[in-house]
Amino acid sequence: MLTYAIVLLVVVAVLYGSFRVLGGGHEPVPAEDYRQLLRRLHGYTAECMAELDTLLERPRPLPVAVPGSSRTPADPLVEGGAEVRRKLTGYRQQLAQIEVSATGDELEVLTSVRTLLTAAIEDQSWVCRMLEGGSHRENPGIRDAVTALRDHAGRCMEAAAGGLGAAPAGVL
Repeated sequence: MLTYAIVLLVVVAVLYGSFRVLGGGHEPVPAEDYRQLLRRLHGYTAECMAELDTLLERPRPLPVAVPGSSRTPADPLVEGGAEVRRKLTGYRQQLAQIEVSATGDELEVLTSVRTLLTAAIEDQSWVCRMLEGGSHRENPGIRDAVTALRDHAGRCMEAAAGGLGAAPAGVL
């Protein structure tokens, strides 16, 4: 009977340790640290948006067959979209895992910024998915959707920047 109790305690300890190591059970972070995290993620997301701008401005490369093969190289827009989407997924996961220990107006501002930043990241992730599909250049509907998503993401990023820079009196 004692053996079963010891085994049960060991299993519970291992499960709890795994939970903590994999990111569960974090304590809320102070408001200023959370604000800094939001600023960093805002900057990283803006960099991803700039990467997408660069990708979308590139002209389509001429299809050149790979010697000794009937394959043509992949469109850089498809590959670039996949790379940017991976980055954005990491940023979205960071936002989802961290909680803030703030109250009142400060909590409201930080939650609003987090929501706006999450929306911008989601919009850009969908843009990346559309680019990865490979038909962005040929399909006007997809081009329109990409433009609409990018415009909305831009407005969310502007609003989030305003929330990070201009908070109610006494909050910053």
